[in-house]
Amino acid sequence: MTGQPPTGGVPARLVPYESRALTYRSDARTLGGAILAATLVCGGLAAAALLVGERRIIAWADAAGGKAGVDRDVLTYLLRAPRFLFYAVFALFFIIGLDRKQRMWVHVALIVLALELVFAGALVRILKIVVGRARPYHVPSGFRPFLLTDADFHSFPSGDAADVAASVSFLLYFARTRAVRLIALAALALVMFERLMNRYHHPTDVLAGAYIVLVLSFVVWHWFVVGFPSKKLRTWLGQDAPPPAGPDAATDAGETVEETS
Repeated sequence: MTGQPPTGGVPARLVPYESRALTYRSDARTLGGAILAATLVCGGLAAAALLVGERRIIAWADAAGGKAGVDRDVLTYLLRAPRFLFYAVFALFFIIGLDRKQRMWVHVALIVLALELVFAGALVRILKIVVGRARPYHVPSGFRPFLLTDADFHSFPSGDAADVAASVSFLLYFARTRAVRLIALAALALVMFERLMNRYHHPTDVLAGAYIVLVLSFVVWHWFVVGFPSKKLRTWLGQDAPPPAGPDAATDAGETVEETS
């Protein structure tokens, strides 16, 4: 394995000590590529939405959802389903990790929970209050920042899009096949479309919510591979590298014993 970058997405603690420097460089490229891809996709879609007109896109999504109450409710629940599916997946990771004593999967599930609470939960909710953008259904529209209680002005960024982005970030960062990444992106797109269809968010709201949390989550997954900044967290995750144990170390130990004797 020495001399070649290890397989992408392999935690550093599972890589031989002498290959960790290669792991750092390889994963830095992975992080840079992931952030660049998210920036190009979300930025390009946001620019297109502004050119076409956000109101026009919302009207199209509303029409695509249909007008019949029962059918629309069913469609709404179907489009929301991916977020609950990912909750179940990571709950399963946690249970399997505990049952088989595989700490890695327990850590993955707990990190996803932290991403949900800190980024999708706290950070995005704070931004909603600070920005104060009116939801599409609210008339008159506009901006009224720092409203704690009026959810009609908590449109930007989208918390639902951020929530799903936190869950799919693991698959987008670590999946080795394009099909898995496409499934993750499709799940995110379905939830984003549902928010547009029901006039809860503008297109730039859902794109901003997804982008912010994806970028921050990618940074966290990068740390998961190469080692978190906090020493206590690294120790808990088992990321502190053991001292090198090679032929030189054995020779030095033998020389020490001879000198002592």
